[in-house]
Amino acid sequence: MRYTMLDLTRSAAAPMEAVLSSTIDVLSSRYNPLARTTLGRVPIAALESVARMIKPYHKQAFDYGSFEADGETITIVEKVALKMPFCHLVHFERVGKGKAPKVLFVAAMSGHHATLSKETFRAFLPDHDVYVTDWLDARDIPLSAGRFGFEDYVGYLIEFIQLLGPDVHVIGLCQATVQALCATAIMSGRQDPCRPKTLSLLAGPIDITVNPNTLTRYASHINLGFLKALAVHKVPNGYAGAGREVYPGHLQIGAFMSMNPGNHLKKHWNFFKDVARGNEEAANRHREFYDEYMTVMDATAEFYLETLERVFLTPQLPRGEMHYRGEPVDCGAITDTALFTLEGERDDMVALGVTEAAHRLCPNLPEALHRHHVQAGVGHYGIFNGSIYRTEIAPMIKSFIRSSRRR
Repeated sequence: MRYTMLDLTRSAAAPMEAVLSSTIDVLSSRYNPLARTTLGRVPIAALESVARMIKPYHKQAFDYGSFEADGETITIVEKVALKMPFCHLVHFERVGKGKAPKVLFVAAMSGHHATLSKETFRAFLPDHDVYVTDWLDARDIPLSAGRFGFEDYVGYLIEFIQLLGPDVHVIGLCQATVQALCATAIMSGRQDPCRPKTLSLLAGPIDITVNPNTLTRYASHINLGFLKALAVHKVPNGYAGAGREVYPGHLQIGAFMSMNPGNHLKKHWNFFKDVARGNEEAANRHREFYDEYMTVMDATAEFYLETLERVFLTPQLPRGEMHYRGEPVDCGAITDTALFTLEGERDDMVALGVTEAAHRLCPNLPEALHRHHVQAGVGHYGIFNGSIYRTEIAPMIKSFIRSSRRR
């Protein structure tokens, strides 16, 4: 019922959004003599700010096409290497380029589509053979596809890694670091020849107990029963996944934004001022970011609740209590997958030491295969995006991958 009410609210807002958009078009027209003046831009800024609050946001495209890198034109063809009910393994093929190291990016399934990290992947396209887990919106997956929980996620990763074969390099982003480490441990324990050559974990909750912050302290007091009643909705009719229990994307994005509301309010106020002043470059950066950031997807209820319980409430991996389909997950089995952990100095979501804890869980990995880095001056998203990521972090991961290939 709650999900249905949200849909009705969105439908009711659609005519208003259409009127606002049409009005903005008229006021912005080159035939309006005030359109390029402060007097004319202020109402445009006000109307667009309101319109962006009520407009629907749809999944963006990766849309790499062709781009220049180091004086060379790179043309990318996007293909689906493997279709699974809850995820597509997307391959970004470099047209006319030779063999390159295979990299599997494991995107988090925490409310946003993998396209939120498209700039993360772009940095690797010129010189790596890139694959990405493009998780699907649970509201569009029929009940006949079955359930999808924490262990199913790990199972998907194992299947993807096996498909890509030996010498694949896995990069886990944020929440996905836990499942990426689990998959690597399971494959190592089985002596699977396709186990990752390297594993890079970026700002993920491997062991939240080593350095509790506001987020983890809040999570530790959550009652799962109460949360299920509050956060789990059924997908209404009109969607392929009608009847499926989900943690809706709009609640996930609301939770993210509530962690730092002042920052988001400041950005929206700056957007208003940029439009009013005619600073289109800054305004376009805001539009591009929030067009992606506000595009959300539903997660299955079982994945959400199991992840919350197994990673945040009772951290099973660092306690040695994690299981995968009845099989203990032993990170001690990792003996030849080089491990690189990266954290942001100013990360207010994943505290310092939380990702680094992965090294302690892998005591049988030779010291030469361990590496850790704290990036000065960046918060959570700075580990994956932005100028520091492009100029320092991505090159560092590439160097790590290259050094492992020489061994």
